[in-house]
Amino acid sequence: MKRYNVEGSWPALVTPFTEKDEVNYDVLRRLVNFHAENRSNGILLMGSTGEAILLTKDEREKIIDAVIEEAGGKVPVMVGVAAVSTRDTLENARYAKEAGADCGLVVQPPYIKPTQDALYHYFKDVADAVDLPFVIYNNPERCGVNVEPETIARLAPHPNIVAIKEAGPNPYGVMRTVELTRGEFNVLCCDCAFYALILVVMASGGKGTSNVTGSMCPREFAELSKPWENYEDVLKTREHLYRLLPLTRMMYSESNPVPLKAALNMVGADVGKPRKPLQELSEANMKAMRQTMQRLGILDEDSYQRRFFSNK
Repeated sequence: MKRYNVEGSWPALVTPFTEKDEVNYDVLRRLVNFHAENRSNGILLMGSTGEAILLTKDEREKIIDAVIEEAGGKVPVMVGVAAVSTRDTLENARYAKEAGADCGLVVQPPYIKPTQDALYHYFKDVADAVDLPFVIYNNPERCGVNVEPETIARLAPHPNIVAIKEAGPNPYGVMRTVELTRGEFNVLCCDCAFYALILVVMASGGKGTSNVTGSMCPREFAELSKPWENYEDVLKTREHLYRLLPLTRMMYSESNPVPLKAALNMVGADVGKPRKPLQELSEANMKAMRQTMQRLGILDEDSYQRRFFSNK
């Protein structure tokens, strides 16, 4: 059986809110089309960027339904399904499958800090129970425990576990995963500038990124995240990575998605504020974000971002 091939750029969608702190489905649909029209290989729902932990079950399900309906085959949709308990994760995974998700994303359970053996069984139980392609999401900073390369290698042969998204400050862990899986397992990473994983992943034969900055710059991240087949691909990754590095640093200057929401509002996307207890971007970082985007030309009237979101 051929595995679902998760590769390229998979930007994470924010959850837009109205002034009354309700989900803004009209803006959500526009964000889907922004990525469908600007070369993203797929989009990610219900990650930390989407403030998934701050959503009600009803909001979560309505968002999944709206995005998958709007995507309509134009762009694949990956849905974050993880919860603290295996039971709740299975419920989320079944809903994502029935709604028509192309694949699911499963992060390690937060707060409880399971052992490596417990993590192995957690991911395996989900992949055994729900016939959907799953991406393991290793995010030790938010979850308090690392999914070790040896655990990933144990899970890699499972037909429903198709990739790993690395999001931790451990480039060696990426290399060890590639080593243990003999380069036959899809490895992607986050775009956090301070983890510096992108070049390590791509140079190791990795398949791309699931990112935050690509939510603002999808065209550039589609090229940056293309698996390397020749030296031209190497040069494109390097060119876009270093050009956008100041913006990527800003995207991680405060808790995700606080900076991204501020940036999207600057180009007219009207995504609203983060949901409390998250606060809006600080005044100092707001100024720095605006200056960074101005230098990159993103705030120019003829930038593709401004043109898209001004055409309402």
